[in-house]
Amino acid sequence: MVTGWPVAIFPIVFGVLYLDMALQKALWKNYGWLEGWLRQEIAHPTFGWYTAFLRDVVFPHFEVFGMLTFATEMALGVAFVSGTLTGFAGVAGALWQLNIAAGAFSVPGEWYWVWPLLILPQLVFAASGAGRILGGDAALRRIGGDTPPRAWLLVRRVMT
Repeated sequence: MVTGWPVAIFPIVFGVLYLDMALQKALWKNYGWLEGWLRQEIAHPTFGWYTAFLRDVVFPHFEVFGMLTFATEMALGVAFVSGTLTGFAGVAGALWQLNIAAGAFSVPGEWYWVWPLLILPQLVFAASGAGRILGGDAALRRIGGDTPPRAWLLVRRVMT
């Protein structure tokens, strides 16, 4: 068994999850269930400051935040499915889930333990370079030949 394959395949599954979530909240679906879910988070606050942010900033600009939600989840999905920029996507996805957890933690019926299950694997993707095994990151790491410019080395190391 090649130990890298599970680490290469797991982000693809997360990518499909993100694409599914994005498509459920697509613009052409009027952002799906997003508004109702945000109302649940406001009705059952975990943090007062987060509830105030949702009520006073997000709701008055719901279409902007709905579009940002759709775009963020689509971008994470594409990054994980393609294995491109998985280091960056792993950290961004973990922060995205932490953001959702901040509002959803106290909603009745919400599984509080699901957040570590959604956050920690994405940090593993970032730390392990999952896209270097099977994905676009492997190709990005070959750009520049044997002696790529220092700036590219830094970008390559951080993002992939």
